[in-house]
Amino acid sequence: MRWLADRVEPEDGRVLTEIFAFERAITAPTVRRFVADLCRVCRREDLYLERTTNKDELREAIVAAAAHPTSRVAELIDWYRQLPEEFFPRTPVRMSIVTHRNGRLAAIIRRKRIRRIADKVSRRVAAQLSAEVEKVAEALAASRPRAAAEIVVNDRPPSTPAGIRGAAERLVADRIRSGRIALDPERQRVDDVIGVKLIANAGDMATIEAALDDLDYAWAHNREVHDGSYVGIHHLVDLELPPNEAVLDSMRGIDWTFAARRGLPVAELDGRFRSYVESCSRTFRVELILTTFEDLVESEFGACIHEQRILDQRDLAGDFGRLAQNASSIIEYMLRLATSPTVDIDELPFKIWGRYIRDTVAHKIAALGDGEPTEWLVPSEHLEDLMPL
Repeated sequence: MRWLADRVEPEDGRVLTEIFAFERAITAPTVRRFVADLCRVCRREDLYLERTTNKDELREAIVAAAAHPTSRVAELIDWYRQLPEEFFPRTPVRMSIVTHRNGRLAAIIRRKRIRRIADKVSRRVAAQLSAEVEKVAEALAASRPRAAAEIVVNDRPPSTPAGIRGAAERLVADRIRSGRIALDPERQRVDDVIGVKLIANAGDMATIEAALDDLDYAWAHNREVHDGSYVGIHHLVDLELPPNEAVLDSMRGIDWTFAARRGLPVAELDGRFRSYVESCSRTFRVELILTTFEDLVESEFGACIHEQRILDQRDLAGDFGRLAQNASSIIEYMLRLATSPTVDIDELPFKIWGRYIRDTVAHKIAALGDGEPTEWLVPSEHLEDLMPL
């Protein structure tokens, strides 16, 4: 959270990039083991995993798995086949689809994309700072001189005038900048970067939940039941990594050349990877959702379609105020830096107390790639041809 207070250290870029380069390699085998163990609680069958970067492939897998659909499932699938463009086609994802031999869906493993992480941090910052901004805004409003005609017996507190909230945000931002307000890192934590959705019959849910207690490398907590247009049982689960030597053995001989495209010195990565494994946390957190096939269909084709929820959340982002929006931009920039060709950063292009338009954010993020993005109708190298005109 140092970055939200504009405190950048010289090694931040390298550390972030190494985390992204190492983390998936370390956590993926344990996630796959966890999924396989739960899938085989009720059906000890072979499992097949297929990775996808396009949500269309998941929806097609769901359609293919609907061998004996209920009337509602059949209705939704028919609607999808008739109007595929209504279902947010070509949505980019980072998913693995797990199936049984007969094509029956067993599980979905999802890693949250960078923009979604930034969105969630923005909402967390808004929640943490909203009370502080409101308190300052009320104090500013109360301090304004009022005409005698406005003062009556039993007068209600004055509403916050236009402009007062903006002034309150500036004061709160200044307190963050000077260190008088600290954002609690735990309250910005995103626990569902890795998500596992297990598809099972309703009658098997209790058996699967009981089996969680028998996994000696998993600790489930924070159970929530979502019961509405979409039904699912949610757990946060802390998974323990294998012993360090087992992790290192699994990565022995890996070709690190992909990391060169992210600005990392390939010759040093074996040693850095060992140091990272030996110093990193022994556990990591995933979100587990238990749901039925029918509710999975509802979440991908029905009243609670996931992409619509994303749009609804982003529509509300304008109400969060600039502090939360700037926090989102900073987090997105941080994560994009970790996947860019550079590890160098001297200062952040955005401050939580600043004012920016989305064009500025997009421009600076694009510049992390192959230099300044070209958006002009006439490329700059040919502008001199127009000068005589």
